Amino acid sequence: MKKRRLGNSELNVSVIGFGAWAAGKSGWGNVGEQDIVEAIRAAVDHGVNFFDTAPFYGYGESERILGKTLKPVRDKVIIATKFGIVWDSKGDFAFDVSRKNILHEIDESLKNLGTDYIDLYQVHWPDNKTPIQETMETLNELVQSGKIRYIGVSNFSVEQMEEARKYANVVSLQSQYNLLQRGVEKAEYPYTERVGMGFIPYSPLAQGLLTGKFNKDTKLPENDVRRQFNPLFEEGEFEANLEKVENIRTVADRYNKPMAQVAVNWLMAKPAVTTVITGAKNKEQVIQNVAAAEWKLASEDIVALDKMTEI
Repeated sequence: MKKRRLGNSELNVSVIGFGAWAAGKSGWGNVGEQDIVEAIRAAVDHGVNFFDTAPFYGYGESERILGKTLKPVRDKVIIATKFGIVWDSKGDFAFDVSRKNILHEIDESLKNLGTDYIDLYQVHWPDNKTPIQETMETLNELVQSGKIRYIGVSNFSVEQMEEARKYANVVSLQSQYNLLQRGVEKAEYPYTERVGMGFIPYSPLAQGLLTGKFNKDTKLPENDVRRQFNPLFEEGEFEANLEKVENIRTVADRYNKPMAQVAVNWLMAKPAVTTVITGAKNKEQVIQNVAAAEWKLASEDIVALDKMTEI
């Protein structure tokens, strides 16, 4: 599989990455551990070398399953995890990117992952109360100690990235980006392209909407994470987005490709996009995701998709 350099790091990552949120087994319906293990192994077998997780995903379960499964090939893969979203005893969460919490979370993640270093350690969300200088200087210490190789941020604004880059070498931004959620095109994506940071889109399929499997009668369970966190699934928005999906389907039909592959392919055509984090709950989904890297959209179809979904 084709690889791209992540920002100014020495990490050469596969253009298709593996997103391990579902491996946390919480909020994604019926997820079998054996299916997830087989999905991770299939990703490795098909050339995926970038695996993204976080302790937030299933109270560390995602990290544990990913680390255990990747252990035999640890030296051949790039593991990215995050910090800064902390669960409490009541099942609620808060943002905390303080020095104290970072030093706690890094050791927990290393233990969960069964490794002595993390390739890319990312601020999951800024907490708006900890000075960015404190966060970055603590991360620099972790680089110097060898616990992490590179620093990334997620869900940062341009202003926050500029502040962070005063104190540390921040190699990448991970943010939500897909055909239905293009807000980063206004500022964050152009910024990363301008300064040479890698851009890692998450939720490339809009948490399933861009697979084309939903219709106006779809009802998600109350505990589904999409109902809790994703405005695309709110009443009124959901119906409008289904109309856009049907327009995208016309392009997919012309190529005789699944809509999900069209959505991923569109992202890979963006110059600053380094790896697209595709989630999977089984090996069949991995094979479909990987196939998106085996062909290319024509430039006129990229423009057409831009117009169909413009914000």
